[in-house]
Amino acid sequence: MAMLKSFRGEQVENGVAYMDAAARGVFIAKVYNLLFGVVALMVAAGFVAFKKVELPISSGLFYTLLFAPLGVLVLGAFTRNIKGVNLLLFAVYGILEGLFLGILAKVYAEAGLGTIFAQAAILSLLVFGGLTAFVHVTKKDFSFLGGVLSVLIFVLLGAVIVGFFVKSTMFHLLVSAGGTAIFAMYILFDTSQILHRVHEDEAVSAAWMLFIDLIGLFIYILNLLTILSGNRD
Repeated sequence: MAMLKSFRGEQVENGVAYMDAAARGVFIAKVYNLLFGVVALMVAAGFVAFKKVELPISSGLFYTLLFAPLGVLVLGAFTRNIKGVNLLLFAVYGILEGLFLGILAKVYAEAGLGTIFAQAAILSLLVFGGLTAFVHVTKKDFSFLGGVLSVLIFVLLGAVIVGFFVKSTMFHLLVSAGGTAIFAMYILFDTSQILHRVHEDEAVSAAWMLFIDLIGLFIYILNLLTILSGNRD
């Protein structure tokens, strides 16, 4: 993920690899506190959207929720070293994702698929927690995945674009399974970066990357469960 200074496996000067155990622990705690804080913002925004937004939503709101997070993410990449601004943008990104997911949850609920949405959320948290805990416990370095993931994410993007024109259920099932696997690998990779290679001033960027991994994992697990349930249009 390009928001981090190191994503090819090298150890950076003033990075976590050069910290003593106590300082490294403080840094890691800061990353996860930021992550959990923005997840809480996302959940709160999602709850508000679920309760207050009426369906169907306007096209203007749809495109705002579709493109605004991407714009904030791009802006965040350019301001990742500006303290305060990077944190504010991370919070805004979390709120926007929460609004989108809240509306998506309402769509699923009104279609009688609320259970699938809840199952996807629980599975995503379990998978994310399990994978990130595995890296912390074993201390394994997954930086070797960086090059492969850089290719796979573009393959996935291409498959998503093709999916707009292909109606095959099997194709969408494979894309969803592939997306789930890719974001699972990103969780391993980004957690490994946090333990071994990120710079000491990259706590916000590191938390943001984990947040993106969690959201991506959830979306593809949700798609996968929806297809497997036979409810995908």
